[in-house]
Amino acid sequence: MADSALKTAPISVIIPTYRDGDALRRALHSVASQTLQPREVVVVDDATGDDEYPDTICAQCPFQPIKLIKLPRNVGPGGARNAGISASSEPFLAFLDADDEWHPHKLRLQMGLMLASDAPAGSSHRKSFAGAAWPTFNGWAHARRITRRAILTSNVASISTVVIRRDAVQHRFPRTYACEDYWFVAAHVLSGVEFIRMDQTLARSDKPAFGASGLSGRLNAMQLGEMRTHFSLLRNGLISAWEYAPLVAWTLLKYLRRISIVKARSVVTLATTRK
Repeated sequence: MADSALKTAPISVIIPTYRDGDALRRALHSVASQTLQPREVVVVDDATGDDEYPDTICAQCPFQPIKLIKLPRNVGPGGARNAGISASSEPFLAFLDADDEWHPHKLRLQMGLMLASDAPAGSSHRKSFAGAAWPTFNGWAHARRITRRAILTSNVASISTVVIRRDAVQHRFPRTYACEDYWFVAAHVLSGVEFIRMDQTLARSDKPAFGASGLSGRLNAMQLGEMRTHFSLLRNGLISAWEYAPLVAWTLLKYLRRISIVKARSVVTLATTRK
């Protein structure tokens, strides 16, 4: 169980980074601000190319020591997280993207659930976007099991919300860009690893969910990544052909919806700038 005297939990926080600058600093600060501190933080520099930048940011973080892993070549966020898993030592793993941040009570609430006698092997929670304000908590929120249908139709466990027991890890992240985090969670849920989702918002990004700059704005990459994920799940025997066929149509419908929203947003922005 969590050590109440030292206020630490047996968890390794894994943060991949590639030229994230102030975003990484904000992410690390959110870890240092946790009311229940992790016992280990592993930052994986995905061949940034600047020897001073990651060292300086990690050295300035209030949480110490930080284990900084420098990869000799760029392997993408999935490969960087795999390196972080290999370099970590605690029985629980948490993932935090360098451009996300955590609520100060995230680890206390989530690890309280993960350390219970009837705890699942993995858990997640809600995540907000566009720099939304943190919500006010009124007691314990409901948590429900992530079903096969839920994980196939939507990414209900963003990687910055995930905590998983080390001994439950059956799959590693694929070395592909876009949706590699979705594949990791989906593969575990479909392999029978019990995951639950807490009905609380304990992580956030300063970018919109999609339609902005960066990966969240590359709708074509997101679409291809999601389709590649479903095909990989089929190829690995984690879903059937009967499940795969309707998923192709479903992802295309979601893509068309996203395109429509982005275009509508562009029209509104253009109209506003012309006033």
